[in-house]
Amino acid sequence: MSQQPQIAAPHRLVMLHGLSSTPKEFGMIVHPLRRLGVGLVTPEVKLYSYGSLAGTPRWQDWVDSAAECIQSLMGPSPEPYVLGGLCTGAMLALAVAAARPLPGLRGLALLSPLFSYDGWALPWWYRGRHLAYLLHLDRHFVMRERPPYGLKNERVRQMVRHQLESEQASLVGPAQVSLQVVRESERLSRHVISVLPQQTLPMLALHAREDEICSLGSVQAVLGRVPQTQLRLTVLEDSYHMITADNDRQRVASELAGFMARTLDADAFRNKDAAGSGKISPIRST
Repeated sequence: MSQQPQIAAPHRLVMLHGLSSTPKEFGMIVHPLRRLGVGLVTPEVKLYSYGSLAGTPRWQDWVDSAAECIQSLMGPSPEPYVLGGLCTGAMLALAVAAARPLPGLRGLALLSPLFSYDGWALPWWYRGRHLAYLLHLDRHFVMRERPPYGLKNERVRQMVRHQLESEQASLVGPAQVSLQVVRESERLSRHVISVLPQQTLPMLALHAREDEICSLGSVQAVLGRVPQTQLRLTVLEDSYHMITADNDRQRVASELAGFMARTLDADAFRNKDAAGSGKISPIRST
């Protein structure tokens, strides 16, 4: 597992990449976030990141490994931070937050959260995957990355096409993922949906209206279980699934920075108020 040094910026954001992928997925929003005062930490997670999957995958191992990774990166520092992720990384972030207390965690940022594989660009055979599961053939099938690569932006799409021709991991993820790994991501999503109503942290969700992997309707249905005072859902109109690299990436950075300012600054005022008067002011999303 590779670790990055702790970020000294006033607002710290830890983001987990998508399934069997790499931190390259966040490469196009690093500098916009930095300009907005956000220090981005994008760790690789043992047993989950590209190149570290081994043996029979288990989503529980991903959660344990991610939790250990985050605790190691953040350390015992009392400084607050926001945890989030992209696609399956968003599910992983939610599962970690539900699994154990994380000192300093103040909010959750969900980018293209993969609550369900029901988008318009899935391969025709995907609906029959349960037969492969039943016959234990899932390890012999793969889901290959293919156009539009989660991107509406044609220039970035061309860049990804070249990356996939020369290497296995691109800024939208690996060239292919085994169906066995996809099955575990489905199980992780079901687990997250079951524990989501108990989540009490402020949440930001960003999802494209035309997401080709997970439909906006599925996201709205699941997040409808979260109190609206706790959640902000922003619908993006000019992107597909990979919103950190597509046409709306500048807005993604802006929404993240705004959420962090509201959440972490509110936390600072709350602590100040508690120290001065013994009262704690609530944190509210707008």
